[in-house]
Amino acid sequence: MNELRKEFNVSSTSAIRTAIAFISGVGYYELYINGQSVDPSRKLDPGWTTYEKRTLFVSYDLTSTIKLGMNAVGVKLGNGWYSQEQYVPPSASEPSYGPPRLMFVLRITFEDSQEIAIYSDQTWKGRQGSIVHDSVYNGEIVDNRYDRPNWAQVGFNDTLSLWITPEIMPPPVNVTANGQMSLQDMPPIRAGVDALQFEIDNPSEIINSYLTKEDIGDIQGGQLHDGGVLKPVSVSTPVLGVHTFDMGQNMVGWCRFHFHGPRGLGIYIRHAEVLAQPVVASKQAYGGIYIENLRGATQSDSYILRGDPNGEIYEPRFTVHGFRYVSVFGSPVPLSVNDVECLVVHSQTTVKGHFASSNPVINQIQHNVQWGQLSNSMSLPTDCPQRDERKGWMGDAALSVDEALYNFDLMKFYLNFLNLIADVQLPDGSIPDTVPVSFGGYPSDPNWGTALPTITWQLYRHYNDIQILRDHYASIRAYVEAIRAGYSKTGLAKLAYHYGDWVPPPPQPMTNVYLIASFAFLHDVSLLVNISQIIGFTNDTQSYTTFYRQLAEEFHRVFFTPSAGYYADGMQAAQILALALPNVVPANVRDSVFQHLLQDIHQKDVHLSTGIVSTAQVFSLLSDNGQHDLAVQLASSVTYPSYGYMFTNPYENATTMWELWDAPMEGPGMNSRNHHMFASIGAWFYSHLAGIDYQSDLIIIRPRMLSEEKKQLMAKVDCQVSTLYGIVHVSYTRDERDTFRNSILLRVSIPTNAKAHITFEPLFPHARCTALTESDKVIWSADHKEDNVFSDSQTGWMTVQVGSGEYEYQAFWE
Repeated sequence: MNELRKEFNVSSTSAIRTAIAFISGVGYYELYINGQSVDPSRKLDPGWTTYEKRTLFVSYDLTSTIKLGMNAVGVKLGNGWYSQEQYVPPSASEPSYGPPRLMFVLRITFEDSQEIAIYSDQTWKGRQGSIVHDSVYNGEIVDNRYDRPNWAQVGFNDTLSLWITPEIMPPPVNVTANGQMSLQDMPPIRAGVDALQFEIDNPSEIINSYLTKEDIGDIQGGQLHDGGVLKPVSVSTPVLGVHTFDMGQNMVGWCRFHFHGPRGLGIYIRHAEVLAQPVVASKQAYGGIYIENLRGATQSDSYILRGDPNGEIYEPRFTVHGFRYVSVFGSPVPLSVNDVECLVVHSQTTVKGHFASSNPVINQIQHNVQWGQLSNSMSLPTDCPQRDERKGWMGDAALSVDEALYNFDLMKFYLNFLNLIADVQLPDGSIPDTVPVSFGGYPSDPNWGTALPTITWQLYRHYNDIQILRDHYASIRAYVEAIRAGYSKTGLAKLAYHYGDWVPPPPQPMTNVYLIASFAFLHDVSLLVNISQIIGFTNDTQSYTTFYRQLAEEFHRVFFTPSAGYYADGMQAAQILALALPNVVPANVRDSVFQHLLQDIHQKDVHLSTGIVSTAQVFSLLSDNGQHDLAVQLASSVTYPSYGYMFTNPYENATTMWELWDAPMEGPGMNSRNHHMFASIGAWFYSHLAGIDYQSDLIIIRPRMLSEEKKQLMAKVDCQVSTLYGIVHVSYTRDERDTFRNSILLRVSIPTNAKAHITFEPLFPHARCTALTESDKVIWSADHKEDNVFSDSQTGWMTVQVGSGEYEYQAFWE
């Protein structure tokens, strides 16, 4: 049964003071009181967990809803991740908890302090409702002939259905194994307009910006400010009786359809990311949409009409689809774009970052990054939203968390994920590749397990909350020690791994897998040093500092090739990761290693040959080492392999991030068009192109600048980030007037109670600042210097220390 109801009498001579409900319906539930949904936009609740370890419950304030006298409560239940309904046939490797079940308590307190409580017990009645079947992967089968519109109202009498007494089922949590029921202390998954709020201005309404709409160019796809409901941009009939709708945006959610037809008619709906293309083998039987990359997931919904002459509205409840294209089969009347609207679905969040530039390629990448991140925020960070996977892959989460926290307020979302990681950490400290445990296994690949320390560190960095470090330090330390235990048997030369630098662009082979694993190990030990120092664990700081030095020496000794002057096999990834680690590459060979990397990039006609791990490091590495021009060139490329190729190739126009550099040319086995593991570049947009970073309670503004020869690649940038203090706004342009060719105009807004350091880097090698003005007033020159302006004689950098306010600077160089 998947519909449960109960009527109850609230009898008292005193008024109701409070009425609080606590509910956990697993896999998913919807709660109704007196015929009305308590929270209509709240979907796919509660969040997915390792249920025997932690099952989430939700509380509702129903004080204004419950009334004296008779009331009715109704609950719809869906399978979610609790059962194996999405696996056909059932998967032996996946946990199975049995059918859905409900835990419900309603506590009513009266003004005279008397209390009553309503529980989920055998006084309820249940039946199989109009949802015949529901599956995360395979959608819903809904027979609307069995819908009972008044089923959750007082006085409902159904003579056509069999309502029976529900069974008492054991709870999902294993209390004897320290399982717990936990309050869901994170925003829920929502559909439509309520899913996304904004702390920043609409980009089209930003003031004090040098950037114009014309500079930004046309962005393909839906816009975040569209309100979470997308209308089709077109409809076609590729096959007789089939309507295929193009939403114009790869999205996650479902469609709301307006159907007409006779009673008992079945309509079939399928969802896909792309249309069938001749470059890959594809079935044409599904309205021209490409379904093979969904693998075992059908992403289909079936709806049987009840025959309402006024038409019927259908939208799913307990499934979710990743798609751009929707094919509808079996409608007896033509469908138009007015018969369909699609609701964007993801964990509720707030947009806290905006980035745009005068480079249209980078602007489209930013669009794709944001939509891809939202698509994979479904109570926990999933890898993809469409095929038979959608798991909490740790590597993906680690790679994108910095970008995600610049773009969205996801603090509680990631804190919940850290709790889920802790739930499945073994006594020896090891953690799995996916959380909850599914694909992969124990122990995790080091570049996947790094999610634990990396997410913790990035949350601290973005929110400056030291308690996050304290809360998760023991888990991080235990995890590092688990890797150390394996390392003690193999050394770095054979350090355990699973995936390496995942998915480099074909035909590029993967670089030395042990070097890739060792990179993550050293990275995590380095983070442990930093965290232990911040929270005052002095002994650990000293111990792990010594251990890191040992690892750094071993990394160089094991992986460096002295005769060639590079690491491992000379591939880009090996050089990038070695150079990205602190104090690993000795000073006497650092230049040769870096030059080898640059030579390889140029030999590949300014293209990368990197997988997800090294791609996450390369842009910052180049920008921080005098090669910002090259970093921007790589990011701006539109030929294969590149980010730009994803939306300029001749086959399909990506509006989210691909899983593979060469998606249209690959087969269906592993080929998502909506992944976020390559979204790591988005953090570089904020931290380097706009130059916004954090050091504890200090805001750092240090935009990296292109040379005079390359400045047209990106002459203007506009960026907003909502911080703990308020919104930081950075906007700059290169002055195009001949008399001011070597200058930059920079507008900065620093929020109340904040402190900031604003740094200007030389526009070309060996340049020196001749003057720095603020609102046309000279604050630094050879003859004059304000007390808050500092010049670095070695680097030529100019730094201004400021508090809150609006500033407009111009820096001149020669």
